[in-house]
Parts: sequence; structure tokens; C-alpha cells
Amino acid sequence: MIIKRLLTSVVALTACVLSCLAQNSIEAINEIKLSGKYFTAESTAASVDEAKNIAFRNLKENIANYCEEMEIEEVSEDKIKTNLQQKSVNRGDAVMVLVYVAKTIVEKKETMVFHPSTSVNTNTNNNNTNTTPVLGVDNWPDIIKKVGSVSTFAQLQYLLDMAMDNNLIDSWGKYNSMSDHDKCYIVWMNVDRQIVGILSPVINGSRKDIRTGVAVDQENINHTFTNCAPICVRIK
Repeated sequence: MIIKRLLTSVVALTACVLSCLAQNSIEAINEIKLSGKYFTAESTAASVDEAKNIAFRNLKENIANYCEEMEIEEVSEDKIKTNLQQKSVNRGDAVMVLVYVAKTIVEKKETMVFHPSTSVNTNTNNNNTNTTPVLGVDNWPDIIKKVGSVSTFAQLQYLLDMAMDNNLIDSWGKYNSMSDHDKCYIVWMNVDRQIVGILSPVINGSRKDIRTGVAVDQENINHTFTNCAPICVRIK
């Protein structure tokens, strides 16, 4: 009886450990995918090798498409393999494999230097304590002007990642992952991942189109950007 109880305990403990390991793997995979620091691809197949081979082909294609869109030198297959990392998790009788490489694997076309805009009222009159930015087409922060010069999500991501690296923006991300939306610039992407609009933080109850300086209310935003996805950018 004692041996039977001991075996039951061992089996239960093993199942618990395996469950925790699987959960940790899933959490680790999700963290990698959501970090924005890696090129990733995944596949589910009957074996690890099969899933890895499929995922690797997809990863190469993703990187090649990125390099083409950014007009930078394509990354060789050998270089991808040298820097390749992977994680896997069982899914019933199959296995899911995530392969990934750091985005630093791509060669940057040029070093971009940003000079943050200081478009505030610098009037030194002691009777005037207003420090609200004077907003207009020519008075947006420098990084937002640069955002206005790109057209695709890949270019936007590259630009904002560099801005984060240079400590020029506080944060950026999908609308649902950000807080204080009224304080964020909103970049609108259509279903083809093309930038179709950029709006300022809320100013006097409405936002402004940074390309025209025209104020737009929430009703106009909903109408203009139907079926579009918002990306939030918070300036320091």
C-alpha cells in the first residue's frame, strides 16, 4: 500500500513538473514574440526537426521581405543559422517550434540621428507662464516628423526601435498595450500595413493631423480610419 501511494505521488509530481515546464515554455515563447527585439517564425509538425525546418524557411522569408522593404542588404542563410535560436512546446501528438534571431542581424543602412524638437513657448515674460507647445505643421517633435516620412509598418518599426535605443521616445506599441492614449501620437495602419494617418495627442478635446495641422474629432477619426489599426507613440 505504501509503495502504491509513493508511486501515485511520484506520477502526480512528474505531471505537475511537466505542466509547469510546458507553461514556462509557452510564456517564454510569447515573451520573445511580443518583445519586438527578434525576427520570429513558428511551425507545428509531428517532429521537432520537421517543425524547425518549416519555421526556418518562414523566418528566412520574413527577414528577406524586411530587408527588401527597408532597402538594405539581404542577410545570408549561413548568418541566420549561426545566430538562430529556438524554443519548442508539445501540442498533443505534435510539437510547436519557434525559431528566432535578434533584429541586430540586419545591417543598418545608415546611422540615423534624431534631434528632439523643443517646440515650447520660450517667452521669458514673467507674466506669461504658458509652456504649452505651439502646434502646427512645422512644430511637431522631430521624431514625429520622421514618422511622417515613412509609409510602411516595417519602416515605422525600424524607426521607432531606433528612437527607443536613442532614448528619444518613452514607449510605443499597439493601442491595447498602451495606457494614457490621450497623451500618445496615433499612427494609423491599413490592412496592407501601410501608414494612412498620423494624429497628435488630444489637444482641447480633439487631435490634429500632423500632415495638415487640421483638428479632427473622434467621430471623424472613426469614419476616416475604419478597418485601420492604431499604433501609439508616447514622446518623453
